[in-house]
Amino acid sequence: MPLFKRRHRKEYREAVRLIRDGRPDRAVPLLRALLQREPDSVDTLVALAVALLESSPAPSMANPSTQEALALLDSAASLAPDDPTPLFNKGVCYRKMGRLEDALDTFSAVLGIDRRNALATLHMAEICYELGRWEEAVEYARVALIRDPGFEEALHWVPDAMRRAGMLSAESGSVDSESNDEGAEQ
Repeated sequence: MPLFKRRHRKEYREAVRLIRDGRPDRAVPLLRALLQREPDSVDTLVALAVALLESSPAPSMANPSTQEALALLDSAASLAPDDPTPLFNKGVCYRKMGRLEDALDTFSAVLGIDRRNALATLHMAEICYELGRWEEAVEYARVALIRDPGFEEALHWVPDAMRRAGMLSAESGSVDSESNDEGAEQ
């Protein structure tokens, strides 16, 4: 690898470290400089988008940083259509803005690229729960747990969703056998 590329990678790693350390505002100028030199770097586009979103108090479509971040993620997604990372981050942004349907659509697109993406599945489960789509929430939670059993603690809301979907009896907390039987009438 030529020396100048190594320098870029070092600057990129430093910017990512700043984001991880909770100083995204300090990462933004580094990433902008990198992007000037490598405008088609998907990693840099995504990192800059994340830094912009993390350095904003609250993402919203009225916020220029949010608008820029979404445009950067769209650019990254078009440059690397088989990479789920730009879309995943766009889904997180939509979720933070409260645009839950857009977030669901975006996480679904992530699964279209990487059908085993456990974190996108977890986000979909949680969003369905927030939207009151109990059965979908439980199903996505089930799949997320299969893909990553470490998510168990994050899914504390599943029994409530199961009760609301009629899959669990409210009194006993046990699974309602009628709603669980495939042949049972609804």
